[in-house]
Amino acid sequence: MIQGRKRTRIKIEKNRALIVQLSWKDMVLLCGDRSKAHTYRLRYLNAPTVKQIELGSEVLANRDDIVREIHQMLAPLPENQSKQYHFNGLVYYFRYLDNIGYQGDAFSNAVMIDCIKHFNQLRDKGEQVSKSLHIKGSLSFLLRQWSRESDLKTLPEVSAKSAALNKVFQVELELKPLSKVLVKGALAFQEAIEKSKLLDIHPFFDEEMFSERAKSHGWTAHKIGTNRHGFRACMKPLAGTIKGSQLSSERLHRQVFYNHASRNWFFVFSMLTGMNTSVLANVRHKDIAFKSIGSGRFVFDGKKFRAGYKNLDNSCGFSDRTKELITRWLKTSKVMYQSLGIPLSNEMPLCPFFSASGEVWTFNVKGSNLAYINTQLEKVLGLRVTTSRFRATKSDVLMRVTEDIFLVSQGLNNTVNVVAKRYSSGVQADHDNNLNATFGALSAAAKGEEIGKAIEDAKVMRSDILSDYDYKNLRSRESKEQPLMTTPSGIKCTGATPEKLVAEARRMKQLGIDFSKDTGRCTDFLACFDCDSHKLVASESDIWLMLSFLEQIEDLKEVVASNSSPKDEYFVVEGMLKKVLVRLKQKAPKNYVQAKQKVDDGDYHPLYQNRASANEFFKG
Repeated sequence: MIQGRKRTRIKIEKNRALIVQLSWKDMVLLCGDRSKAHTYRLRYLNAPTVKQIELGSEVLANRDDIVREIHQMLAPLPENQSKQYHFNGLVYYFRYLDNIGYQGDAFSNAVMIDCIKHFNQLRDKGEQVSKSLHIKGSLSFLLRQWSRESDLKTLPEVSAKSAALNKVFQVELELKPLSKVLVKGALAFQEAIEKSKLLDIHPFFDEEMFSERAKSHGWTAHKIGTNRHGFRACMKPLAGTIKGSQLSSERLHRQVFYNHASRNWFFVFSMLTGMNTSVLANVRHKDIAFKSIGSGRFVFDGKKFRAGYKNLDNSCGFSDRTKELITRWLKTSKVMYQSLGIPLSNEMPLCPFFSASGEVWTFNVKGSNLAYINTQLEKVLGLRVTTSRFRATKSDVLMRVTEDIFLVSQGLNNTVNVVAKRYSSGVQADHDNNLNATFGALSAAAKGEEIGKAIEDAKVMRSDILSDYDYKNLRSRESKEQPLMTTPSGIKCTGATPEKLVAEARRMKQLGIDFSKDTGRCTDFLACFDCDSHKLVASESDIWLMLSFLEQIEDLKEVVASNSSPKDEYFVVEGMLKKVLVRLKQKAPKNYVQAKQKVDDGDYHPLYQNRASANEFFKG
């Protein structure tokens, strides 16, 4: 039997990671932008704040080992918002465990599943909507670190984001009044800064709007007083800020005022350009250079550091008025820097935030509190603004008026695939209109109206005036090639088809109106809504003509006579007229008031001095 050599035992030295025992006070996570996360908060019941812990009344939760392990996993992550995001999710998670009195394994499958389900239910109700997302993100990170991917698959999906969170602003009911308040406030701030004055009350305050909101929401006298006082209190620095800062109270007061002004202008620019917070906050003075793209439109002549270095704003650009506003604020922001004794530099943010220590921050930095603008805005409008909502509104409007995914992708600096995902199921505003039209048609049919007629009326009353007029007509370049002519209904037209001219010549002859000086005019109002040649122009004369026509239409509805045009046709035209006049009133309020005064005084347009002239309009 052959025996081999006795095996030699080789001693293997294992490399062990060096474990550094940190004190609890040293267990701090650096998360970038001057933000920190203190891991030792997780040791205590309900993960209290650092200030609460310093008071010495908090109770330990007997989980030191797991907290140390969590710190060691989070510490190596890059110093950015993701680290803060994971920590915040764990704060929410441990608070949930402590609130239900849980004493078992902190990361058992059962309790993690129950936690996400709990916050999903709140999310569905529109409450604490971000917590389930934060918690699942944090748990997913830890489970991967522990090689528990199989357990990760058992966690519930976070419920769909509430539609209200990023729902676009309704153009007429929300965006219009919101834009007025924002622009009014921005100009008030600008005027005060350039005159070296400090406003005592926030310019968003409007007595009529405030009182109307208080009444509609049943505010108590105490709440009315508190909310009213808030418009003044917000314009001054807090006592704690003054005490903890080395700057004078006068300097802090001025900085608070400037910060409010900067937030206001920030959201004006967001509304007008659709730029994201991260991009807009990083716009510096050196970036303010404009490039004309024709037709009175401009874009920023710069690059943004994301999305493949696309143009800073978008290919749709913005108007000359927006360009003027940006230029004006550029000058005003320089006045702010100078009044605070800060040397001017092209590297300065367009919309700066001044910290209590006198530093200049961007609104990307934690502590700049960009969302503070909503505290005052909600008191008069009941609306909250975010750059994402303005961007979503812009994309929604672009899709409605162009119905072109490629154009929308260009306008938002997104890929076609990204836009296609968002709009593969249509546009929310269109869904809303379609649902309203559907319910209207069903209601009319239930009352005995013919289904076909009910559907047609619903289409008419729910037509998208924004799409039909503002884009397809006002943006049409064809109007430059052919002069506009006013029709007897107040609609301007670039010209009718030959077939229309024959019919209109006969109609005008019956009315006894000499249109020889205006050859080519068309007066078929119902056809105008489907005609590519119509325009909406908000001149006083056009509004006066349309109001006069509407006045006679409303009278005609009440007239019941044999052999007359069907009464429901009057309702259709009336509905169209009222929708158009709402837009005209908002586009040119002064012209509308003057025209309305004429009609109220009984001064009707010569074309519609009586019902007969309007009645003839319907006869073909």
